[in-house]
Amino acid sequence: MFNLIRQSPEIAFNIARYGLAWTAAFDQHRHDFDSMYLTGAKSALHGMRNNPPPLRDWPLLLRHNLELGIQIALSSSSKMMEFHTDQLLDGVDALVRTLVGGEGETVGEFAAREADAMEAVAFDFPKAIESMKYEFGFQFGSEGYKLVKETPCFRMYQVLPTKPGVTVNEKGKPTLLIPPYMLGVHILSFLPGEGKSYAHAFANQGIPTYVREVKDIDVTPLVQTMSCEDDCEQTRDLCQFLKEKHGRPVTLNGICQGGYISLINVLSGKLQGVVDALITGVTPVDGTKSTSLGEYMSGMPSGVGMEYAYETLSNGNKVVNGDVMSLGMKLLAISKEAPLVAMYNVKSMYKDTGGNPGKTAAAINRWLREERVHLPVAIAEMSGKTFKVPIAPDGTLPISLFGKPLNLHDLKKLGVRWFLAYSKDDNLVDRDCALAAAPFLKEDGVLQITEFPGGHVGILTSFASEKSKCPLHGEFNGMIGPVRYQLNLDREGKAEGKESVDKKEKAA
Repeated sequence: MFNLIRQSPEIAFNIARYGLAWTAAFDQHRHDFDSMYLTGAKSALHGMRNNPPPLRDWPLLLRHNLELGIQIALSSSSKMMEFHTDQLLDGVDALVRTLVGGEGETVGEFAAREADAMEAVAFDFPKAIESMKYEFGFQFGSEGYKLVKETPCFRMYQVLPTKPGVTVNEKGKPTLLIPPYMLGVHILSFLPGEGKSYAHAFANQGIPTYVREVKDIDVTPLVQTMSCEDDCEQTRDLCQFLKEKHGRPVTLNGICQGGYISLINVLSGKLQGVVDALITGVTPVDGTKSTSLGEYMSGMPSGVGMEYAYETLSNGNKVVNGDVMSLGMKLLAISKEAPLVAMYNVKSMYKDTGGNPGKTAAAINRWLREERVHLPVAIAEMSGKTFKVPIAPDGTLPISLFGKPLNLHDLKKLGVRWFLAYSKDDNLVDRDCALAAAPFLKEDGVLQITEFPGGHVGILTSFASEKSKCPLHGEFNGMIGPVRYQLNLDREGKAEGKESVDKKEKAA
């Protein structure tokens, strides 16, 4: 008891520290969520003014909002109960040791440790997120990249190797990375300095590696009004340039939405002769089969469409607001994204890592907070349609290009092979959604599938290292990674080229 009395002033001080830090941390997470929510509410209000939903849909809208509110309350209270129950048990253990004079953490030490951790959540973690701007993503102004080609809407950069001793194989088969419009380009170069970069996993094998960056939509009117056909034609220009530079057809390498855009561009036939292979990762091939998003969208009234996310710019062009789209993703996973839940998850991370969470969590939060960009209306509506209309029984996609239907079986006719990677525990693009094309292509012999562990961005953040259990450049569980697939294509192309030369020499 004497020990407890002696430590009382310090305990009270640390409890006050904890309370102030808790308030600051919660305010930060709530502000981040509320800023997107208010932006979304503003856009929705203007959308309803110009295109009010039918009166019959108002009760459905009300029910949908009430269900979201209930989910936030339930998930927040559950997380708070779970977290503070564990915290209380640790505190009781420390109290007993303090009263009986046993070895181990005392109440004073427990209170100081908890206060330190909460202050780290409130003050250190935001600083760590801010510092990631110098390490996260592509630093296109640095010597590790070369701007090699521009179109009206895109810039194409070459990603140079960072591994000592590796040089670009100029005669190798090139790959062009197509990032998703909504998630942005920088997630493909997560933390290059930490060996966690999808793009550099290719470049560090000597593969001629390029990435397509969309020009700033806020100041580029041609991006604001870009159509899917514009995307396809300009992608052909980029691929034609790469084929002429390296003398080999290109492998389109699309991630998430970028994978779907790559697929429809190939199926249009416009890329024939310049693209002969496709790599996609965590791509929603048939959004109607996405369990999580399907359940979310099924709760929305049918009259609520993409127009409620429109924003009219000063020049009169309409775009789809990136904050509203990001809010939609947060609402989709609201049980994990509610402000209180998010704060406690960060606190648990500090506890689990002994106060040293590393750079990965800060980089992911940097990406989620900063990489919100507006989308061209045509691109957003194309993506939205794939989550409402399934692939037809004959393999025809719900999207058409240049007035032409797109059918999965045309991959074989076009001579294009497809490597498809998905994540086992992806809660956004789940297995059925990612593998929707597999039944159609079973007999065509053009599709190769690899399953990775982890969630939606695991392929981009966790397997680039050569020490990974599922390396992008290696073999695992009877499957191969996308880098290994690209290297295999490169070797096959060289062998075919040599065989062709030999035949010509014999004929001569």
